Amino acid sequence: SPFLQPLIDFMPPKYGLPLQLADIEGKKQSCIATQLGLTLTATKSRVQRARKLLKAQINTCFYIKERRSGLVCFELKASCQPLQCIARENL
Repeated sequence: SPFLQPLIDFMPPKYGLPLQLADIEGKKQSCIATQLGLTLTATKSRVQRARKLLKAQINTCFYIKERRSGLVCFELKASCQPLQCIARENL
């Protein structure tokens, strides 16, 4: 989705970067810890915190609807101005 990366980019770097490395780039958290000069515990904590922040941002910016078929649909809220700009660019 073109909206996921901007949501990560809006996070403070201390959370966004570990999340990017772990969940988008697929790096092991032990490698991320070494790369960022953090302990493994700190890295795990930041990734978990970032996931919570991302979930909150998704809930703020999207209406989420689950259909009977199990598919999940997302609709961008008009109130989420930063992502509205991205939506217009991707039309």
